[in-house]
Amino acid sequence: MDFTLLTRTVGNIPVISLVYSWIVDIMGMIMSFIFEITSSFGIFNIGVCIIIFTIVTRIIMFPLSYKQAKSQKMMSVVQPEIAAIQKKYQGKESDQKSAMMMQAEIKSVYEKYGVSMTGGCIQLIIQMPILFALYKVILNIPAYVGSVKIYFQNIVDAIGGASAIEAVNTFAHSSEALTNVITQSRIKDGIIATTDNIIDFLYHLNPAQWTDFTNNFSQFADAINNNYQYIEQMNNFLGINLATSPGAYGMLSIKAWIIPVLAGLSQYISTKIISSASGSAMMNDENNPTASTMKSMNIMMPIISVFFCFSFASGIGIYWIASSVIMGLQQYLLNKHFNKMNVDDLVKENLDKVNAKRAKKGLPPINEKSSQDNLKRLQERNERVQAALEAKQAASKKRVSENDSYYVTNSIADRANMVQQYEERKSKKK
Repeated sequence: MDFTLLTRTVGNIPVISLVYSWIVDIMGMIMSFIFEITSSFGIFNIGVCIIIFTIVTRIIMFPLSYKQAKSQKMMSVVQPEIAAIQKKYQGKESDQKSAMMMQAEIKSVYEKYGVSMTGGCIQLIIQMPILFALYKVILNIPAYVGSVKIYFQNIVDAIGGASAIEAVNTFAHSSEALTNVITQSRIKDGIIATTDNIIDFLYHLNPAQWTDFTNNFSQFADAINNNYQYIEQMNNFLGINLATSPGAYGMLSIKAWIIPVLAGLSQYISTKIISSASGSAMMNDENNPTASTMKSMNIMMPIISVFFCFSFASGIGIYWIASSVIMGLQQYLLNKHFNKMNVDDLVKENLDKVNAKRAKKGLPPINEKSSQDNLKRLQERNERVQAALEAKQAASKKRVSENDSYYVTNSIADRANMVQQYEERKSKKK
């Protein structure tokens, strides 16, 4: 069972939930620290904090990004040989012998360069929980930044605290738009049950909904307005309210298009820079299915980002833009760095690391000769397996043929012959 405290959700898998909650808390502490620092310099703005937060987290994840970029560089070296092997066996994939030989040759190429077949997948897997944690913090700033939460807490206390929960629930369900805010706040079962839930709900209100809230609790208008002026200042970034989705401004408004278009454009440029690290030769090979897939993804992902930006809070859009710009710049610098490096040196470095791990396990080192020997052994093994399979199929076919001829009974003489053969076999068994 899940429970929610200011959208700090703990799931039903204890170990995973515990690790994830630690990551989220660390990200929250970073965001809180950034807000405290910027506030001390008179910059009282969540949008600026999100941008700095994105820069800091990307710096923290730089070692993973470096390894991933290195893996992509090595894949650009390996890929032409892999493509040549795939072309060699093109149209023969359904043939078991050819499929086994193709896999053996591909594995040999990876071994020769000291590259893992999984490439940079491990780095991506490690980054995923960190990225999810970033979203969680950005979506729920008051849950992790005490300096922001205090203004919402003042409003909750002013309207009655826990005793106001029922009244807030009534207001929150008074219109479809407000009910949608509860959904955006991820309040369990759509029911505001705690004062923390009230803060969650209030954080996601847009300016017009804040006006409705103030009117609904008009007897506390002074206390609400005194705190809301700081909340509005925190959430206002270049004239856009970070708690408001761009779509709420209407499709004809310029404000509705600024963040989605910038998010899509920045992501498109970033993916182009990142994909260039995989090798322009592969990307321009029209017969390579991987290249075709990557080209499609490079177009579709930015379009999907634009679509989602219209419905998500603008703060998420700001994060996407900042993240894409930083990732693109980071990848550009890494590309320049690896392009200056000698490929042979990269291969040697890879093989040295692989062989160091093999030495610890008592295994012989990998080099070009050993890769060729491994390939030869794999080919011989595959040939033996294929020969055994073909012999088994031939024997089976022979038995079927013998049985078919044994049971041929086109005449009385055939039947008499079949009985005679049966008796002879029976006597031999005795």
